[in-house]
Amino acid sequence: MTVDEIKGLIEEILYIWGEPLDFADLSKILFDIDKKDIKTALKESIEERNNKNTGLIIRKYSDTYQFSTRKSTDKYLEKLVAKSEKKLTNSTLETLSIIAYKQPITRAEIDKIRGVNSQSTIDSLLDRGLIVEKGRLDKIGKPIIFGTTDEFLKYFSISSLEDLPEIKIGDDNENK
Repeated sequence: MTVDEIKGLIEEILYIWGEPLDFADLSKILFDIDKKDIKTALKESIEERNNKNTGLIIRKYSDTYQFSTRKSTDKYLEKLVAKSEKKLTNSTLETLSIIAYKQPITRAEIDKIRGVNSQSTIDSLLDRGLIVEKGRLDKIGKPIIFGTTDEFLKYFSISSLEDLPEIKIGDDNENK
């Protein structure tokens, strides 16, 4: 099978699936194709779609891939797709940013940083799939630790946590 044929198969799979699909699952679907060839075809497909300025691009979120539209066309598409999803509140964004930068983190640690009880905000973030329970600490009470998900990466259109903006603490004049 040629690289172009593999690219076509990958694009068909991503189109039909709709949701982010990780490389392991893609490899299982394309069971009779070498993983190296799949990676090559996937990389080429991503580059070609970005360079040709096609309507649909392939976005990478952590180790998952999904067909997506370009941000530059949102103004045209938002009229077509009614967004029923509620925006994140300031308190939810605050909690989510603490989790993103400090993960893994417990609710008690989040509450200490925020100065308020964060349980309902955490529940909301769990319901939306932006955070997930990553396990429990080996401490008294076995507190749950939280971290972000691939849905978090998708929501903010970033590929990995390394793409988060750097936090600058304090006044720049103090560092002079």
